[in-house]
Amino acid sequence: MEDLQALGYEYRGGRLLKVDSDEGFTFKDQAHYDQLADAVLAYVTSLLESEGGLTKLSLPLDGDGGPQCPVYVSDNLNVADHVLLLIQGSGRVRVGVWGCALCINKDLQQGSMLPFIHKALEQEYGVIVLNPNHNEDQGKQVPGSETPDRHVAYVWEHLVSEKCKDDAPVDIIAHSNGGRATLLFLGAHEEVACRIRRIVFTDSYHSEQEVGMLQPAAFSILRDRSVNYVPHESPLGTPVSEYVSLGHYMTQASKGCTCLSAATLDHASTNHASLTAAFDFLASE
Repeated sequence: MEDLQALGYEYRGGRLLKVDSDEGFTFKDQAHYDQLADAVLAYVTSLLESEGGLTKLSLPLDGDGGPQCPVYVSDNLNVADHVLLLIQGSGRVRVGVWGCALCINKDLQQGSMLPFIHKALEQEYGVIVLNPNHNEDQGKQVPGSETPDRHVAYVWEHLVSEKCKDDAPVDIIAHSNGGRATLLFLGAHEEVACRIRRIVFTDSYHSEQEVGMLQPAAFSILRDRSVNYVPHESPLGTPVSEYVSLGHYMTQASKGCTCLSAATLDHASTNHASLTAAFDFLASE
């Protein structure tokens, strides 16, 4: 919080407000905004431990002081009967954040993963919060996390396979480019398909090309056990055949999975808007 306060802001009740005022964020200049965004990301990271009850792990696990990438896991990971992976999109966001601008302009409920973490722990999931954008550390590539899909693969091999119960099924919630990283991982590792139970995408940016790379077992997960909550003005859960995301025309046919309205037109807001519906889908038979 000290870094935020040095920039004139602090979080109160989950909202970013000016120090000694109830006024929200006001843009000053790009340099100030960039500093504030970095401080917000660092603050949310601290909340993963203090409010989310998670523990930090540095990847690679056998690192000897070289480049590292932090991820966060729940304490019940090795005993939980089911596991949830939370995978963010691309850009400025880092571990535990769906949308940095939402954390600044709205609140942490909408911009961070904390509501998802709390919901998952209530349902006794073992939780892993991935960090697919942290590919470099101090200008050097992080071994095993050089790209988002390699990061997913490393987490699967060294955390899911080695630290979780062998028979614990895995659910995934993946946003934006996190969806693309998930499909690239599945395309290269069909053997994991038997372990994945359901996937919730939130405005996933995977393409028809990535769908075409999937082998039958992995494709069946996408077709039969996945949903994609997308930007649309229709009521939440309404089937959507075509939509626009960040100016890009998208179709359900190209995604290879059921697309449903998130009842918001904002890309990053598809996460919080579909929170309850996402967990209802994961819990369905």
